[in-house]
Amino acid sequence: MVATRRLDALSAAVAQRLDLPERRWPKGQWIVALSGGADSAALAWLTSRAGPVRAVHVHHGLAASDALEEAARAVAGALAIPIIVTSVTLDRFSENAARTARYRALAGALGEGEWVLTAHTADDQAETFIANLLRGAGVDGLAGIPTRRGQIARPLLAVTRSETRELATLAGLAWMDDPGNADLGSLRNRIRLQLIPQLEAEFNPALRQHLSAAARAISEVNLVDPAPGEPFEGGWRVSAGVLWAMGSEKAVRSMRPVVGRFRDGYGLDRSESERVWAVVCGAARATELAGGLRVERSGPWFLILAPRPSIEEVSKGSPIALMG
Repeated sequence: MVATRRLDALSAAVAQRLDLPERRWPKGQWIVALSGGADSAALAWLTSRAGPVRAVHVHHGLAASDALEEAARAVAGALAIPIIVTSVTLDRFSENAARTARYRALAGALGEGEWVLTAHTADDQAETFIANLLRGAGVDGLAGIPTRRGQIARPLLAVTRSETRELATLAGLAWMDDPGNADLGSLRNRIRLQLIPQLEAEFNPALRQHLSAAARAISEVNLVDPAPGEPFEGGWRVSAGVLWAMGSEKAVRSMRPVVGRFRDGYGLDRSESERVWAVVCGAARATELAGGLRVERSGPWFLILAPRPSIEEVSKGSPIALMG
């Protein structure tokens, strides 16, 4: 009885901060990216109470992937929601490669008018803020994880990880922690497990909330004029002369959201900004950016070239549509 009362109170408190996108009827649905962990289990529980929902689990082919798939299936079964499992192959594991493959797989599961819901929390936002600060990111990076990006929504960004874990546990869901989250070889894990707890203990116990609020405030003021140029088959193009006339600061700033379309909201860090401007003004012919992007001069054009999708990705739908 006590557990039931606590679950009711907690779910009511979390629901007030849950930022779900509007359904696009008549065909629109929510699709929960169900990893098998507590955050996505809690999101699935919350959304299943609000209306029809289905789940997609991405199997990364790693040591713990089978167990995580089993947990995701158990959560979906307990909530009586349909689930599909899609597998991706990583030639060489990295967090960026796994994220890119995951979003491509989620793009392939999207139907007309649907939203993919990911379970990023306020803790993820705080960790992203610190990670981007440490790598010298500008205002784009400090704006953190966007609440909306194309057909992706992140409804839990105002909810803490401790709340999702408690909610998923009280709801009786069979979630499991990804063992990879304990690997201190990952910068994000060191931030999560070492740096933030130390800063909270020694300086500010409300650090996560403050960092999350700071990212939200920066994202609200980080507005730019519509990007010049136009999409084309290989990516984005704009007159190099137009960018040059804008000056380095304004030109680079105008290209940041365009770059973000091709890599899940991640704009340009300081080093990339300098190299992009070198291409604009003709000091360099081309440069490679993270995520497989390339920028180059071609005649009068400044080009942002996206990685070419595989035949399977083309058949499922371009991930650019998901991230744009």
